[in-house]
Amino acid sequence: MTSGWVGLVAATAITIGLLLLALRLIQRVGRSSARTGRLPIAVVQRQALGPKQGLAIVRVGRRVLVLATSDQSARLLTELRGEDRALALGERLDDPPRPAGDPHLRRLLARLTLTLAVAALPFASSSAQVARPPVADTGRLLPISPAATVAPPRARVAAAPAGASPSVKAPAPPSVDVRIGQGADQLKLSGTVGLVVFMGALTLLPAVVLLMTSFTRILIVLHFLRSAIGTQGSPPGQLLVAIAVLLSGVVMTPVLQEANRTAIQPYFAGQIDQAEAYSLGVEPFRRFMLANVRDKDLASFTALSGADEAATIDEVPTLTIISAFVTSELQTAFWMGFVIFLPFVVVDLIVATALMSLGMFMVPPVMISLPFKLLLFVLADGWSLVGQNLVLSFQR
Repeated sequence: MTSGWVGLVAATAITIGLLLLALRLIQRVGRSSARTGRLPIAVVQRQALGPKQGLAIVRVGRRVLVLATSDQSARLLTELRGEDRALALGERLDDPPRPAGDPHLRRLLARLTLTLAVAALPFASSSAQVARPPVADTGRLLPISPAATVAPPRARVAAAPAGASPSVKAPAPPSVDVRIGQGADQLKLSGTVGLVVFMGALTLLPAVVLLMTSFTRILIVLHFLRSAIGTQGSPPGQLLVAIAVLLSGVVMTPVLQEANRTAIQPYFAGQIDQAEAYSLGVEPFRRFMLANVRDKDLASFTALSGADEAATIDEVPTLTIISAFVTSELQTAFWMGFVIFLPFVVVDLIVATALMSLGMFMVPPVMISLPFKLLLFVLADGWSLVGQNLVLSFQR
């Protein structure tokens, strides 16, 4: 109890000291501003003496001056003192003398007194609460505050022995479990590493599927066609990719229908398991790739992969067939690009020869030959011819 009163007195003394220090600083600032401020000037009364002349009583600081004014100048006549000064300012001679001092300082002292009174209220209430005698237990139920009935949200507090602080159990991290296949051939991926492997496989899966189709050859031939015509940005690359996807769908329609009939639909019907569905679904793609791969490329990759000892073509791994098929597609696409380039190169040569014979050495031949190449391609129905020959170039 004594220590509490000592702390209360010390806090009050520190507060009063800080307030006095602030008051002292305010007084110094007020004096400095008063010294550097402007002298107050006010016109107390005016009296007209003529059209352009008059008298004015002006208060300058503590002095009261009488001025003769006109439109162009003002002249000092006299200074009022004593009774005349009081009458001019409207003061009564029998008024009691006002206390000396700065009115701002008096207002500041009044505010300081009010602040100290307000600051002392909490200490008075706390002392009253400490001095209140304890209430005897009368057997009545005490009201329970609403905060005591609210349980901590979503927090599992473990039971702790007496005297020990309760501990909060941290939530378990989410688990990721990916399973592919069934039985002994099942592939299980769990944890962060499994999730990364699964996302990587999903990223590479579209590329692998496109390599097993006619997409590679068609896209390369379309890019060669755009370069041969000389239009660098038309058609744009995204449009060429879309055209290649559509033409690949036309070429691969029989293969996709067979894979759907022999693998996908039976698996959905529950007639076969996942491993058998995969084997039956890949088989049409293997036949398509084997029908369009060159024997030289297939033999080379079979020897590189160590599958040259396979007795039949069915024993060759699918990855080896895909590698050989992609190489064959690149070779065929470049041959088709060379054939497409020939007529446009002829047009460039004719235009360049004509310009040189006319002496127009400063004119770029490409600028003159481009309209003729576009006209030749449109008159020959080039897009239809290229699309038809690309579809017919595959063995299905």
